Amino acid sequence: MADERAGGSKLRAQVGTAGVMGALAGAALAGGRGARAAVGGAVAGAVGLGAAEAVARARQRPGEIPALWQRIAVSGALAAAAGWAGARLTGAGPVPVGTVAGAAAGVLGVRPHKVALGPAVGAAVGGAVALRARGGIDVSAPASPRLRPGARRAAARSLGRVARERGTAGTDRSAAAYPLRRRGRSFPGAPAGVAARGAAVAGGAVVAFRVVSALVFREEQVTLVAEDATADDLPFVVPLEARSAYVGTSYVRDLAGVLGGTYTADAPDVGIVDSLDTLAGPGFDPAAVDPRVREFYERTARFTLDIEPRWRLWVRPGYLLYRTLVARPLGQANVPMNQREVLRGMRSRIDTITPPPAAAATAATTADDDAPARTTAVRGWIRSFADTDDPIYVGIYTTYRHGGRGYVSVGFPLPHASFTATLLPRARPGGGLSLTSHADASDGTDHPGHYLTYIDAGTRELTTLGVPGFAERLDVHVTGDGRLRAEHAFSVFGIPFLVLHYRMDRKP
Repeated sequence: MADERAGGSKLRAQVGTAGVMGALAGAALAGGRGARAAVGGAVAGAVGLGAAEAVARARQRPGEIPALWQRIAVSGALAAAAGWAGARLTGAGPVPVGTVAGAAAGVLGVRPHKVALGPAVGAAVGGAVALRARGGIDVSAPASPRLRPGARRAAARSLGRVARERGTAGTDRSAAAYPLRRRGRSFPGAPAGVAARGAAVAGGAVVAFRVVSALVFREEQVTLVAEDATADDLPFVVPLEARSAYVGTSYVRDLAGVLGGTYTADAPDVGIVDSLDTLAGPGFDPAAVDPRVREFYERTARFTLDIEPRWRLWVRPGYLLYRTLVARPLGQANVPMNQREVLRGMRSRIDTITPPPAAAATAATTADDDAPARTTAVRGWIRSFADTDDPIYVGIYTTYRHGGRGYVSVGFPLPHASFTATLLPRARPGGGLSLTSHADASDGTDHPGHYLTYIDAGTRELTTLGVPGFAERLDVHVTGDGRLRAEHAFSVFGIPFLVLHYRMDRKP
């Protein structure tokens, strides 16, 4: 009974949220025709999108995300509201609005082909609207009648007389009084009309892009792994989130205040894993690992790190935008962009949280080979710029065993969420170790991968999405001259976009 009430409350919240988005979109689209039309549009939008959400949720099966058509409708509504605001503030025409909206949708699609497709579709939608306007058709407000030149002069004189009779000095030539005219054709010059047209163009651009990309790109970008699950149900997820909007280098210290236990900053002689032996399984024998590679993993604090990022050219513009708008304000995943930033140097340290002895003993006695138990200490590997201590990465490193093999799961805390990379260990020639997020069918496991998880602050229940298009591989090895090196490669839908080259040397 309680579950039914909770489910009903959740459905009402989902429908209510969709209704709000529909109301905003409806008001934006109809606002060019006056306040009464805006209210009517808001009501129609709220009812329409709310009802669509209710239908989509009713038809949603366990383990599925809402239907594509509803996701497209929601994204179109959000784009319409954003397009209204952008056009209202800037007065931009349909082509710029459509291009920006399409570009934003393409960037969210992540795949390089979608990044390129987005602005093209947006520009096409904006161009179509602009052509209609040039033909005398106003898509956002009733069009002003075309007048012959002589009639226009007569109308202007009449308006001037009316203005003088009312004590107005001259004729009001503001955009609110007259439509904009170019080459004898009328355009909506009032801010409400421009904003409504921006809403129509932005919403249409995003919907068109989503439809085209769904037809062209068949692979799923995200999958619903679990909803309202417990941490034990999802051993491949690190269920530790940030409690504030900023992660930063103090995250582990703040986490200790929530979890309890003993916090140690820059813990000496510890590693990102307790022992490589916990990773033993098919395809990986810890005994074959070079002692220097083992030492790096088990005693990471003994080493200094230097990083050299090599970005593919196509991803640089998008990453610059992401870093400015997301990574720096968030204090997470702020990878150096160029050699100038690399010269700032990197500080590497591991902060730990050790649970009370009683809790540690309980974990040790209840763990078995296939249990999702993790190491008894929270290990936060924090990499930051040496000159300012601004964060580069803040990752929580854990290991667990399942199905007779071990895994490494790295959780990157986000506000009320976590992004987890679960990696499968593999032997590398010459005593090296590879950790990969890709598992072949012959591996017999579906745990490796990337997972975005929302963590309910009250119930601690997890809602987890899989991100199958994202992949990474970390290779740690010893070079021919005895130096410890690593390459950390990232790709999206099979297309490489970044390789991080690490040089690891023992501290003096």
